[in-house]
Amino acid sequence: MKKNKKNKADVISKENFNSSMNLFSLLAGYFLLILILFSIFQFLNIKNMLGLIQILSIIIPIIIYLFKDIDTKKSKIIVIIIYLFLLLIMPFVYNKTYDLTVDGNSYHKTAIAFIKNGWNPIYETTRQFQKNNSNVVKIDKSDKMDLWIEHYPKATWIIAAVIYNMTGNIESGKCITLILSIMIFVITYNVLRKILDKKWSTIISLITVLNPIVLVQIFTYYVDGIMGILFLMELLLLFMVKPTEKTNIVLWICLISVCTIFTNIKYTGLLCSGVIAATFYFYWLIKYRKNPDYKKIAKRITICFTIIFSIAIFLVGANSYIKNTIDHKNPLYPIVGKDKVDIITTMQPKSFGKKNMFEKYFISLFSKTENVSYGSKEPTMKLPIKLYKSEIDALYAADTRIGGFGPLYALVFILTIPVFIYSIIKILKNEKDKAQYILLPIIAILLSSLLVKEIWWARYVPQLYLFQIGTLVSLIYMRKYNKSKINSVVTLVMLAAIILNLLPFGYIKYKEVRSFKNITNDINTMKNMKDLKLKLGGMSDLYGYFYTLNDNGVKYTIKNNIEEKKLRYMYSWRIGVEINE
Repeated sequence: MKKNKKNKADVISKENFNSSMNLFSLLAGYFLLILILFSIFQFLNIKNMLGLIQILSIIIPIIIYLFKDIDTKKSKIIVIIIYLFLLLIMPFVYNKTYDLTVDGNSYHKTAIAFIKNGWNPIYETTRQFQKNNSNVVKIDKSDKMDLWIEHYPKATWIIAAVIYNMTGNIESGKCITLILSIMIFVITYNVLRKILDKKWSTIISLITVLNPIVLVQIFTYYVDGIMGILFLMELLLLFMVKPTEKTNIVLWICLISVCTIFTNIKYTGLLCSGVIAATFYFYWLIKYRKNPDYKKIAKRITICFTIIFSIAIFLVGANSYIKNTIDHKNPLYPIVGKDKVDIITTMQPKSFGKKNMFEKYFISLFSKTENVSYGSKEPTMKLPIKLYKSEIDALYAADTRIGGFGPLYALVFILTIPVFIYSIIKILKNEKDKAQYILLPIIAILLSSLLVKEIWWARYVPQLYLFQIGTLVSLIYMRKYNKSKINSVVTLVMLAAIILNLLPFGYIKYKEVRSFKNITNDINTMKNMKDLKLKLGGMSDLYGYFYTLNDNGVKYTIKNNIEEKKLRYMYSWRIGVEINE
């Protein structure tokens, strides 16, 4: 009887695995189709096709899924309902969230609005496009925003523009981060279930999703959190690949999707995705060098990786990498090369100019969490167990410079190092065949982080958070041959430290969600005001605010000078409204 119950549980578990991974595949297919279809229409110079792209990108994965002999009828219905909810309902939920960041309201929203309104980045400059389009807010000639919009990779902008076209609200495209977070939970959980029980797989998957960089950027158009998600996603997908077996088409399509987004999200995405792929590629070449089918294996993986990065760079990335090469003889213009623009010096503490990357990292790690930049005060060192209220407030920023992984991250780091080393040695001693699952991620994480160089700024290296996750996984996995109380205590201490570090982020997100209601009220008030005049406070190139107001039906005129006594700030401190008594 017990055996029958166990067999039934195994069948249910396997069915759930297949269903959730099919949801993952559907969503991966959706993202990939948007990027490929947009690229095709872009090359053909056919505009205003975003509606058709959205329809085809949603429907085609469903049709393929329905015709495949996988999942029960009930499971298929559930998967499709969740899939449609994420793609058709979640964007409208995000309409009532607001990106208040500088980057979000400068080049991110501006680029998204341009693409949504018909900009073709292959054939038009932003200035040419603005000249012939009355639906976009004109960029002032003194602003250099077009430098970033024209040359940066555009994957998330394209996807967000398609979603924006559907909802009519520029804030909706930020749901990409949440959808990808759900996807990483799904794949992490299913991978962990192969070695851990249900409870621990769920806990660790949740903590994985709650990467501090993802948390601070969940309601913004920043892409660093997405970078962290895609980093782990590519690692896990490559671990699923079996080079000696027939090519798994669905798995490789998922890899094409992930690597294409990763490569076209920012320049460091190309670097990180390439490092992960190269790590596995050369590992497989070495591992199977004595296999009788070595040539066949080498040919298979070479072709697969060639297809992935050809699509990512030469098709989807043509509007950045290829165009930059043609126009500036530099695919990474304007960040790399003799004519590069320095975007770091003025963003880091002045003292960092004379320090190497490791000195910067340890100062940032053991200092108070705060947004210290060039010319302001220097980082403030502190005890790892101390928590200041000012550190929690600093987490409102999506790009906190010093201590960006959290106020208690130094404590987590100190706990991680000895435990990580001990658990790795213990596992390798007992199971040498598991070495690849430890060493390959370590190589990819360390190499990519060192090549990025600016490891002191947490948002540039979200993959470093994976060391804490990996340590926790190894501790729990070790229980199969180390069931001591010490192991249990250390595991709980590690888990508690990670959660304590995440709590301030959760508190700030709670406060932000509550503030969105006030912003909505402000917008409704402005919508009902006659002869509304407004100005931007602080920086003058935050055009994204205007799109949010436009999409919510606010009618206004822009006034550069408003008397202080007549000025009322609404919709965060950056929108100044003239009050007519």
